[in-house]
Amino acid sequence: MLIALLIIARATHIGATILLAGTFMFKLITIGPAAGSDDFHDLKLCLFRMVRWSLVAAFLSGLLWFWLEVANMSGLPPMRALFTTAWQMVLFETNFGRVWQLRLGLIALAFAFVALGLTQVRARHALLMIMFLISIVLLVSLAWISHAAAATVQPLGLLGDAIHLCAASVWIGGLLPLAIFLTRTHASLSLGERLLRVLRRFSTLSLTCVGVLIVSGISNSWLLVGSIHALLTTRYGWLLLAKLAAFGVLVGLGARNRFVIKTKLTRASGDSGLLAQMRRNVIFETCLGLAVVAIVACLGVTPPAGHP
Repeated sequence: MLIALLIIARATHIGATILLAGTFMFKLITIGPAAGSDDFHDLKLCLFRMVRWSLVAAFLSGLLWFWLEVANMSGLPPMRALFTTAWQMVLFETNFGRVWQLRLGLIALAFAFVALGLTQVRARHALLMIMFLISIVLLVSLAWISHAAAATVQPLGLLGDAIHLCAASVWIGGLLPLAIFLTRTHASLSLGERLLRVLRRFSTLSLTCVGVLIVSGISNSWLLVGSIHALLTTRYGWLLLAKLAAFGVLVGLGARNRFVIKTKLTRASGDSGLLAQMRRNVIFETCLGLAVVAIVACLGVTPPAGHP
């Protein structure tokens, strides 16, 4: 039961963190500076609300993750672990606790900047950049409490894991904002005029991220699995294969969107049928992305195959 709750907490926290960074990346790079139409304003407010809910989910799931990790490390029942000094020892005397202090502090700081962004309209772009940087640090710090941090070649493992997380946030974290954009484009002339530009930018970013994910994924797998035999005969290896299978389907759907549907949209701009088809594909990609995050959460509580 404890492990199941820990997997749920980890999946929610990692997913919220990836979505947070991906939403900022989508707003700043994929959409970019936009004309001040009401439709663009509504879209940005919708994305801003998603940022707030991502922060809420990250904060609550982070507290749950820490509490369950305290119980797991101390061997105490969850309720008893909450009312002993075990949580203080974990928070102040372990690497996990020190990283968690940083992460909770960053989330609190992000909440403060979100509140400022709601009141300081003129400084909203500067606040957006600051929150984006906070979201990147929040994302990268996940690598400091991963299996890669304990790998034999620690600096290489940390670097590979951090790069892997950043690439995942740009691609997988940007899928839900893209789905929202495509949904609103159907009924908006101003958003429709920017459709092909947004798709072109997102496609280019996604293609780059796929390459980065493949290279960093191979590096991380080699460090944590170590051999083909371990990949095929251990629970960690089986979970990694499941992740690779979901990743392969994601790449296939992304390739179809880029090379088939986007090409047809370029020739027949504004085709509602093609737009609906792409939106369905993106929503399905988002669901697969959630499955990948769930598998990552399972990997995090499974001993790496390459470890004795």
